[in-house]
Amino acid sequence: MASRNNQNMQIVTISLALVLVLCLVGLVLLNNSRKTAEARAVQASSSAQEARGTVSQLQSEANQYKTWMGFPEADTLDTLQKSFTEDMASYGSTFDESSRYYRTILQNIYEENRKLAQSEGDAKTEIKKLKLRLLATEAEKDQQIAKFSKDKEKLSADAASERNKFQTLSQQINEEKDRIAAELDKKRTAIDEAASLHASEQTALNEKLGKLERVIEILKGNQVETDPFAQPEDGLVRYVNQRNGTVWINLGEADNLRPQVTFSVYEGDQSDALSAERKGSIEVTRILSDHMAEAKITDDQATRPLMSGDKVYSQVWNRGRQVGFAITGVIDFNEDGISDLRQLKQIIALNNGKVDAVPGDDGSIDGKMTVDTRYLILGEHPSDSRQASLRSAWEKMSEEADTLGIEVKTLDEFLSLMGWQPDRRTVKLGPGARSEDFPAKPIGDYKPARSDPRANIFRPRKPQPSY
Repeated sequence: MASRNNQNMQIVTISLALVLVLCLVGLVLLNNSRKTAEARAVQASSSAQEARGTVSQLQSEANQYKTWMGFPEADTLDTLQKSFTEDMASYGSTFDESSRYYRTILQNIYEENRKLAQSEGDAKTEIKKLKLRLLATEAEKDQQIAKFSKDKEKLSADAASERNKFQTLSQQINEEKDRIAAELDKKRTAIDEAASLHASEQTALNEKLGKLERVIEILKGNQVETDPFAQPEDGLVRYVNQRNGTVWINLGEADNLRPQVTFSVYEGDQSDALSAERKGSIEVTRILSDHMAEAKITDDQATRPLMSGDKVYSQVWNRGRQVGFAITGVIDFNEDGISDLRQLKQIIALNNGKVDAVPGDDGSIDGKMTVDTRYLILGEHPSDSRQASLRSAWEKMSEEADTLGIEVKTLDEFLSLMGWQPDRRTVKLGPGARSEDFPAKPIGDYKPARSDPRANIFRPRKPQPSY
């Protein structure tokens, strides 16, 4: 039992010893922490005092800067920033943004003022020089004015003397001019009389010369040798479709062919269009290529149908040049009393021909017939008393055609040679017929047209003139 109590006492003693050691260690550590804190406090107090000194120094410097810049020491940074912005907007707006500072602006202003002062000094010096030059110029001007005044007086005297001389000479010139004018009037009258006589003589000579030229042209035309192969064909029929009444010929755009040109057709074994008998006629409807065109059959015979290899010929259309025609008389295709002259012109134009001369409204002739005119186409004779001017043109053109050797064709003969058939006006017979449909035709001084016994036989073209 006693042994067990001793063990307990030992344990308690050891525990107390350990507690005492721990307390001593804690006291040592606590003392060290206190000393460290005191050292830190002393150091912080020293740093704070130094910082207060630095702040005080910086504040003093800032106040000095404010004083240098003209601001009160009590102004805050916001106040200074606002003032700085306003000053830069007022005084530094013309400077670069990187140079907008008080010192930079002052330097630039000083430099500008220095330049202005130097320019002002130079300007004053120049003004002084100019004043001296002005005084010298004024003196020279006074001298020149005095000299000019003397010269003016002399010139005025000379001018008065010359004026008197001029008046005397002018009077003499006017008298001489009146005399020359009188002589000129006499000579002008003589010249006018001579010119009138010369004009009349020249007109007579021109008329005579024109007649001689026409006679020469006729003689030249008669001297041209006849083509040994007579009149050749214009083209060939390549294919015929009798069912559709359509043919194709070897003429096209390269030959200056146009739609609505009409051709007469004759046998392919005939080599001379002069003696060939017409089988029928065709009218071009469409140009297919350079040397191919489509045409419709406008006239044929059931016993002599158009066939491939037949030849085509036109009295109006000519490859490479226009053929000229003259027209006179009343042109009326369907006897409806309305002139079809315009339609006849269109038919000739569509066949690449041209109209050289037609009668005018006043009896004159619009255009001129020449030896190259192919035909004179005679319409119905203008026998009505109201057609006196048209009848006069008929006579003139018929006589001129005789003089120039132009072949004459009646309207029906011409249209037949072309293979063109006009639409005939039909009149209904019976109780409903009107007397106006059968107007009486007066018998006046009608001059019958020269008929051609070979109306359906082709005629040779006149030789193409050489230009």
